Amino acid sequence: MKRWTILLGALLVVAGSLRADERLTVEAPTVMLAPGHLVVEALVEPDASNKSIEVTAESPEFYRSTEVALAGGASPRKTTFEFKDLPVGKYEIRARLLDAKGDQRAVVVRTLDVISYARHR
Repeated sequence: MKRWTILLGALLVVAGSLRADERLTVEAPTVMLAPGHLVVEALVEPDASNKSIEVTAESPEFYRSTEVALAGGASPRKTTFEFKDLPVGKYEIRARLLDAKGDQRAVVVRTLDVISYARHR
């Protein structure tokens, strides 16, 4: 079962690459088996105004959020976020790039469907 989860996640990753006009892109799966282990990679164009990235995973029955501080233009391009044990449900995955005042500089929204293994046997 673990192999199927990894294979399914690898096949369904939404690839993102930064273009010159983008500040933030996100790579995340669109479907996975429960309990989900979500890995979100946020790619940020380095800029002195970048102070943090906030990523949330939200469904009607579940909410989890995490925020990572950035060092402006000296920050790494890629930041990885992990959310473990997501129950079955439809999720909105939201990544927000914030400045020093907490104002949003960019946002990316993805959907995720965490499904039951029994449902697809």
